[in-house]
Amino acid sequence: MDRMTTSLTAAPSPNQSAGPLPPARGPDPGGRSTPPWRMAAVDVTTVASGMIAFGLVLGITIHTLGRDAAAGIIGAAGVYGGSAQLTTVTLLSQGSALLLAVLSGVVVNLRLLLYSAALGERFAGQPSLFRWLAPHLMIDQTFLMAQGRPQLTGQAFRRYWLWLGGLVLVVWCSSVTAGELLAPVLPPMPHLTLVCTAMFLGLLLPRLRSRPAVTAALTGFAGAAVVSQLVPELGIAAGAVCGVTAAMSRRQSTSTASS
Repeated sequence: MDRMTTSLTAAPSPNQSAGPLPPARGPDPGGRSTPPWRMAAVDVTTVASGMIAFGLVLGITIHTLGRDAAAGIIGAAGVYGGSAQLTTVTLLSQGSALLLAVLSGVVVNLRLLLYSAALGERFAGQPSLFRWLAPHLMIDQTFLMAQGRPQLTGQAFRRYWLWLGGLVLVVWCSSVTAGELLAPVLPPMPHLTLVCTAMFLGLLLPRLRSRPAVTAALTGFAGAAVVSQLVPELGIAAGAVCGVTAAMSRRQSTSTASS
């Protein structure tokens, strides 16, 4: 869904020049030109440690829950999102229906819609194939890295994005595979679910920098906790809907008060 949104919002503007794309090199502070692939490689090294840790945990979890190893690796590349894949795998292991598990994974990834909109202008003017397929590489890490390279546009951005997403994909899939291979030789880990929860909290807490964010987190937690007691399969989806609704209401009231 988020990838299709990027493709649609990235349509070329009527006022955009039809001239040639800029060279595929971006200037660095020293005045020299740095190839996009090198920029991407440097950026990936800054986030690789976190991806490797999460990938190992996901791979071990897939094995511990008795899911198919090959499906887990294919899912790592196809879903390209650890939180969504972990949510889906966990719900399927708990006996949830396939459609509900997939829907919960989609809800977890709804934040990517905002990322897609933010990068829409830089996808504009790109070849159609790139605009439709490259958004598959949109995750938290690639979005943040691309935002840190605002000087890259046109062909330079296209090459950087493909290198960045490709390298992240290699690191991610390798980590999940390693976790699945290591799982059989590891001792029993009954508290593995707590590790996953801790990793989610580690991703969440640094983002609680505003009142709408705090409101969304608390409301989402309360909503998920209540609904999970009644209909466990709907806990995640209900929490996400409650959190988003609360944040929008809070932001709207703040804007009205300030105006």
